[in-house]
Amino acid sequence: MIRTFDRLYSLLDKLPTVGVTVMNPRQRSVLEALDTAEKRGWIEPTIIQNDDPVKAAAEGVAQVREMDGQLLMKGDLPTAEVLRAVLHKSNGLRIRRKLSHIAVVESAEYDRLMLMTDGGVNPLQTTEIMQAMVLNAVDFAHCLEIEHPNVAMLAIVEKVSEAVPETLMARQLTGHFSRRTDFTIEGPIALDVCSSARAARKKNITSIIAGKTDIFVGPNITTINFIVKTLSLFAHAKTAGIVVGAEVPIILLSRSDTMESKLNSIAIGIIAMKGMQKWT
Repeated sequence: MIRTFDRLYSLLDKLPTVGVTVMNPRQRSVLEALDTAEKRGWIEPTIIQNDDPVKAAAEGVAQVREMDGQLLMKGDLPTAEVLRAVLHKSNGLRIRRKLSHIAVVESAEYDRLMLMTDGGVNPLQTTEIMQAMVLNAVDFAHCLEIEHPNVAMLAIVEKVSEAVPETLMARQLTGHFSRRTDFTIEGPIALDVCSSARAARKKNITSIIAGKTDIFVGPNITTINFIVKTLSLFAHAKTAGIVVGAEVPIILLSRSDTMESKLNSIAIGIIAMKGMQKWT
């Protein structure tokens, strides 16, 4: 199991270079991350520059379509334009499942990487989208050498209640995946319980995944977005983010991300690309 970004970096230093198509990289932090990744031998970047963000996104997707083994990376252009180009019916990238965003978080307070989904792509999380979010995250966890991921369907309480809609969704999803043998899923389950066996004991909640959760599935996009940003800003956690579900991973950056976070995002994009041939 890859538990830290440092461990991931060491692994990537030994792997072959990957081609990366980058759309409109202009911020200094993006350029520094690309330069660092290239000097370490991780990537060979192809730069797309176009003042029209719609054309930049279309050109970037076209480049990836033409080149095998290429990653797609968002630079300084709107996320919506990138996703629109990726999802284009005739000129986009082949979609394996519904797209979803995965934030990877490393905290000194937790003994493994935390995969948080979805805090960046799906404002409306239907049953179909939530199922895809779980499967996308499990596939990505396998790329991080997590053989049997533990998945938490987050809610404010563990008791199913019609007054708390996310508990109903959590019950539906855990039931849907109850026969899967390649991962364990529990929910509804509160964040403190799935993150701490001590919290589970104090609340008299029986949980197999407590303190060992790998994948945290939020009840909505705002919850996960806030959790990740709070951990980054106030707990100084290391973060990264990608979009999965398409033919290739998409390295998705926020303009406010640090250079280190952008380098981390490149790293998880590469490891996802390397592991995709194993995806089901």
